[in-house]
Amino acid sequence: MDEQSSTEHREHQGQPDVPPGRSLAPLLGAVTAMLDEDTDPTALNVADISRRAGVSRPTFYKYFKDVPALVRAAALQRMEATFERVPPVELGDTWTIFARDTFQTLLTDLAEHRRFYLSAIALNPTDVTSDFIRYISHRLLAYSSLGPIIHRRKGPDTATQRAEFLAAGTVWLVQQWLASSADPLSEVADMVERLSALLLSSSGATEQEIAAVRSASPVPTTIATHPSTTPAGASPERNA
Repeated sequence: MDEQSSTEHREHQGQPDVPPGRSLAPLLGAVTAMLDEDTDPTALNVADISRRAGVSRPTFYKYFKDVPALVRAAALQRMEATFERVPPVELGDTWTIFARDTFQTLLTDLAEHRRFYLSAIALNPTDVTSDFIRYISHRLLAYSSLGPIIHRRKGPDTATQRAEFLAAGTVWLVQQWLASSADPLSEVADMVERLSALLLSSSGATEQEIAAVRSASPVPTTIATHPSTTPAGASPERNA
């Protein structure tokens, strides 16, 4: 994806359009390091972040309107690095394979960087959680064997709205798990199984459909657009 199309795509999806420049990486690195170090997210301020990044306050505002906007960009950057490690989905993959590969990768990263992600959500709950919801709902619709079932369900809502509903519940459960678990890394496998079962049972699929997607998946459904997940313009579609 070239720079122009990346920018247009981010604007269409409501993603932050961060201008390029040599000071961007130090700012992202500074706030990421500070949140990894268990800095109180409510104590983050432009002066401290700029000092840590080695840039001036005016330079900070060249890129971001406030600290929550920077935190969102940093979360997107880390999320994109995780998304790139999600194994590509192959035709014929079962739901079990899809859920294992997608959620195992995502939950492991979230558990390893729990402090960072919980702080990012605390600082910018709407945008950071929305970014996760868009990514998960897109993968459910476009690449999982559950996608065609979600598309076939009849009702006043759209397939995208149904997928976002399922993804929002997933994100909420994961957030609660990260906040309450004493050792989330040791619980990743169990959480993957729990999410997999809950998504199937909440999707509206019949018992026959659930049995079918567990054994073999139909051809993935292609949708016109998908969410960009990084200020640099990368997209989950690359991974599938």
